[in-house]
Amino acid sequence: MARPAPRTPVLLFGVLALYILLQSAWWMWLLLSKDRDMHAVQQQLLEAGIVPQLPVRLPEHTLMMVLGEGLVFLVLLLVALWIILRTMRHELSLARQQRDFLMAASHELRTPIAALKLHLQTLERPNLDPGRREALAAFARADVDRLHALAEQVLLASRLDEHAVAPVLAPVDLAEATRGLLEEARRSFGHGHRIECLLPATMRATTDVATYRSVLTNLLENACKYSPSGSLITIGLQLSNRMVRLSVEDHGPGIAEEDRGRIFQKFYRGGNEATRHTRGTGLGLFIVRRLLEDMGGRVEYLPVVPHGSNFIALIPDRT
Repeated sequence: MARPAPRTPVLLFGVLALYILLQSAWWMWLLLSKDRDMHAVQQQLLEAGIVPQLPVRLPEHTLMMVLGEGLVFLVLLLVALWIILRTMRHELSLARQQRDFLMAASHELRTPIAALKLHLQTLERPNLDPGRREALAAFARADVDRLHALAEQVLLASRLDEHAVAPVLAPVDLAEATRGLLEEARRSFGHGHRIECLLPATMRATTDVATYRSVLTNLLENACKYSPSGSLITIGLQLSNRMVRLSVEDHGPGIAEEDRGRIFQKFYRGGNEATRHTRGTGLGLFIVRRLLEDMGGRVEYLPVVPHGSNFIALIPDRT
């Protein structure tokens, strides 16, 4: 469950809005009161013959004028307050997401760095068994690869924000590319899951293979992170009407309904970052969405019954 936004700014905003409304109501009452007093004085002066007959504005006319001007002012004020409130909530949400990203990134960096330090310290032992030495070297390389992947993900998200990623279109066999990438995934983050593929023998399309690999990697890694170890993950690939349809379905807990409209936002992760046990930075699904949008595609989320998630990436075939 996401943490509520800080209440102090919202409370101050509410107090300020209430003060402005009360001040406006007081101004209208004061104006009408003064107008009634002036009208009464004019009537007394006329009845006493002190002043000649002058055109007198009736209180009803003043009331209509004040109500009209007050209504316009109130509408403008409410619109301005609504815009300010929406902007403030957006900024608070963005600040929370950025704070959560820093916490998640710190954890993502600290874990492989600590493991890498331990492996290197062990490798310094003079009488270390050669087999053990090779295993530790492999673990160290895996930690370096994890750090490199995190750095590449952060850099890619930054470049996507600046629209600095240009697709490079080329003919490619997506079925073959998918099988090769899945073999890599099974040896790394996907080794604890059953990954099944519903792929044709071949699928020729003209697209950006780097974008395709990044989309599939992020969706598959997301499925592995949020589904139980040993559970089934299904990869589907179809081509219809010059549109590639890539689906990644898992049987994890799924995504809460209140989070579904925000999962593709930068840094967004449902829940409390301070108590989270699932690693991640909140950039994967954002990268997927932006890469696909830059190519004229899109990504969709569908819940799986009784539980699970199905992400569908639609990628144009530029053949």
